[in-house]
Amino acid sequence: MRKIIKKVKGYLTNNQGFGLYEVIGIVAVLLVAAFVVIPGFRSFSEGILADMQSWFDTTISTSIFPII
Repeated sequence: MRKIIKKVKGYLTNNQGFGLYEVIGIVAVLLVAAFVVIPGFRSFSEGILADMQSWFDTTISTSIFPII
């Protein structure tokens, strides 16, 4: 446990610091996520919800909960 604390303390007291390249990398990842990944998840989730709606309408509502 002391070795881990010593490594973390050494990392935090490091003179190199958090550089510009790290900030640029983080911004690039966020931009890619905003323009590529997130819209893909939206269409993926819309497809899943549409399939679940049709499954519910054709299977669950007609078999388990029929209209009296």
